[in-house]
Amino acid sequence: MFSFKKTIVSLMVSMMSQSVSSGSALELSKPESTTETRFLQQGREEVFELQAETGDYIELGWQVNSGRFNLDSINRLTGAHIRRFVFSNAGRSPFLLVVEDTPINLKVSAIETGHYTLSIIKQVGTEHQNIEQNEYLSPRIANLADHLKSGGSTDVFWTEIEQKGTPLIEDNGNNKSILTFLARGARTGVRLLGAPTSNHEELEQLAGSDVWFKSFIVPNTTRLSYQLAVDVPVISGTWMERRRAILATLAADPLNKHPWPANAIDPYNQHSTVLLPAAEAGHFLGNQTVAKGQVTHSEIESKGLGNKRDIWLYRSAGYEASKATAPLLIMFDAEHYKGRISVPDILDNMVADGAIPPLATVFVSHIDSNTRTQELPNNAQFAAFVAEELLPFAQAELGISATPERTILAGSSFGGLASSTISLRYPQHFGNVLSISGSYWYSEENDENYVANLIANTPLQEIRFFLSAGLFEKSVGGGDGGILQSNQHLRDVLLARDYEVKLEAYAAGHDLFSWQIILSDGLIYLIGKGAP
Repeated sequence: MFSFKKTIVSLMVSMMSQSVSSGSALELSKPESTTETRFLQQGREEVFELQAETGDYIELGWQVNSGRFNLDSINRLTGAHIRRFVFSNAGRSPFLLVVEDTPINLKVSAIETGHYTLSIIKQVGTEHQNIEQNEYLSPRIANLADHLKSGGSTDVFWTEIEQKGTPLIEDNGNNKSILTFLARGARTGVRLLGAPTSNHEELEQLAGSDVWFKSFIVPNTTRLSYQLAVDVPVISGTWMERRRAILATLAADPLNKHPWPANAIDPYNQHSTVLLPAAEAGHFLGNQTVAKGQVTHSEIESKGLGNKRDIWLYRSAGYEASKATAPLLIMFDAEHYKGRISVPDILDNMVADGAIPPLATVFVSHIDSNTRTQELPNNAQFAAFVAEELLPFAQAELGISATPERTILAGSSFGGLASSTISLRYPQHFGNVLSISGSYWYSEENDENYVANLIANTPLQEIRFFLSAGLFEKSVGGGDGGILQSNQHLRDVLLARDYEVKLEAYAAGHDLFSWQIILSDGLIYLIGKGAP
């Protein structure tokens, strides 16, 4: 844990307004004490000498009771501007700085006469930074840290991990577990993609050893896949270019015993998986010994979009005999759902089990990632293509005329968003939405939660919704605006407008490995036994 200086920190006045005599010293209060309120007239300045050493980490306390002010740091020797913390009372708080070699003063400028307070809330010298962690979520990591302090090695620990596999799983009570991701022998660091958060998590190095780790407390229903990026290169360029550098080393965890898919061509095209004790194993997954449906490939050219794409038509076992009443499923992102996830196998198994009736499915490719990001997020031209070109083509090929109550639009992420917006544009064709981790944070013309607002302000349509989101799909930092929160908000708005809707939240992230389970749940709700 960090240890902070307990001494009273002072800002020394080197040039004052009329309210303070030149050269007098101001002693700022401790955080728990009352801080002195200062008065400054319009057009006047106060400059404070910051008493700090090079490398000190400082958090400033700032409050305005009346008037308007700027707060800047300046070069003590030359008076040159360094940084503005407060611009006319607006600033990005908390106000943090690190003292560099140049001596620093803080300058308060009054734009309008008024009262303000300035203090130092926290100051951490270099000798108290980068302190070794001494509290650990994982009891096993805590024991290892103690063992290393007494002169031990990590050999026995790694032998145990190699036998059991990663991640390390420890019971935490209350139907939760401590999940610790591990990596061995990195030089500069390890990033975790697919953690139980919405971040690129960085593993920590234990006591200068070869152990890198990161622990989380998660529900015992957790099901996820992840990859590790060891020694990601630090490059120049934009923020996105630097972030994207993770792809250079991102691969499956070599110590994990449950890779997915198991037959991937290399670890870079493979994920590692976690299924905690109460997680859904996946009853309908795999190439089971059941009657198989038929898959045919075709191409469709869109006059409206000016492009051509691959589609695949699936007819389940028993479809021909029941196609007069068979449901029609249209799925976006065929590259995922007829590739890495074999939805035809899932549908074969569900039909054989009697969980859903025989059906037809259209898998629609997204051509490439750029086209996908243009077409799926509430694109009127793409919606027209699906309703006026793709649907008639598929019905002619399949020999059916599906009614809206038997037609389902399905997709994940932007595909979930597209399923909802297209159904709302064309409810006469599409009466069911199966949205997996739908991107309902989507904003159009600064209209956050666009779909929820659209639902709230348009007439009720005969559309049924199955929504899903991951418990780990919160916004970065856990605040509002993530996929989980936006799906919950959409659910509430749909219920308020008397739509039929179900939202399921899973102990998962933005993750194809989990989405294959969610797809089955959504189909059972919309067209399975007992469904309207």
